[in-house]
Amino acid sequence: MKLLILSVSAGGGHINAAEAIKTHTELNIPNSEVKIIDTIKYINPFLDKLIIGSYLKSIRLYPSIFGVLYNYTENDGGLTTISERFNTLMSIKVLTLINKFDPDLIISTHPFSTGMLSILKAKNKLHKPNITIMTDYAPHNSWIHPYVDAYVVATDEMGKEMALRGVDSNKVFPLGIPVHPDFLHNEDSVKILSDLDLDPNKFTLLLMGGSLGMGKILEVYKQISKIPIDFQIIAIAGNNKKLLNSLKKQVMLSNKKTKIVGFSDDINNFMKCADLLITKPGGLTISEALISNLPLAIFSAIPGQEEKNAEFLLKYDLAIDLGTGTDCKAKIQELIKNPYKLNTMKTNCKSFAKPNGGNDIISLIKNMIK
Repeated sequence: MKLLILSVSAGGGHINAAEAIKTHTELNIPNSEVKIIDTIKYINPFLDKLIIGSYLKSIRLYPSIFGVLYNYTENDGGLTTISERFNTLMSIKVLTLINKFDPDLIISTHPFSTGMLSILKAKNKLHKPNITIMTDYAPHNSWIHPYVDAYVVATDEMGKEMALRGVDSNKVFPLGIPVHPDFLHNEDSVKILSDLDLDPNKFTLLLMGGSLGMGKILEVYKQISKIPIDFQIIAIAGNNKKLLNSLKKQVMLSNKKTKIVGFSDDINNFMKCADLLITKPGGLTISEALISNLPLAIFSAIPGQEEKNAEFLLKYDLAIDLGTGTDCKAKIQELIKNPYKLNTMKTNCKSFAKPNGGNDIISLIKNMIK
């Protein structure tokens, strides 16, 4: 089987979902050939730097603008029309790639690539089945296009919301956002913590801000360091080197045992041995935490999609809200001292986890190819 996955590296989530599907496919379907394409980068590397670079800079420096754009594109056709014109122009080169690779099925994990595939099908230039995997916990109109054959969404509730937006319910599959199979393994938390020079018997906080190390992580660390309870911290800076250096300096002023980590492929291990995750509410991070049955404390949600993710978490008592994180000491202290609340949140996480999501998506792929 040949599978083409189109994504966009706007943050780590979209690409991580693509990588998860690739790994599940290779494990479940012997001799399969899976190709992941960072779509805009493939079409034009300069354009990728301009668009994705501007996007990442805007959510770092002016997140409120992103929220305005999110709401505007949800309710107004003006920017949507511009996006469709962009996708129309870009889809021509994508078609060349598709024809050359000749996949049995195409998956998209980003609205841009989903739009391109729909346009090609509308023009009768593409006849391959396609699946869109939505990487958050609430729908947005940028994902919804008339010629998508199947949507994979995170929850049953999200599936119902898609139907209200006019999507045929037979095309919507609430299988969950796919995560890497490593998150499904029961790792030895005692060994993991020991290898990190941490105490397996201590309460462990995991602090992170996604692959980009975004949000007020340093401020959160300063706050939780002041909590008069004995616990330890794993703080992950991601690709943010400035944050990494700042955390290393701050640890020297703290009496909390802390392990500082830069970018890491071992997030599954860290989640398996943590008792509480303090993080931004990105879609992939949420799915990984739910599968790890790990309660969340969320901060610095980007206006728009991450705020919608946060609403989902808070609605079902999967997380507590720390706002910007700059005044979170009391909330974290209260939660650590309340094991009943933590256990309830952990149980709720387990009920919303979809550990079979990856295999279910593979079954969907097989059925659509047939």
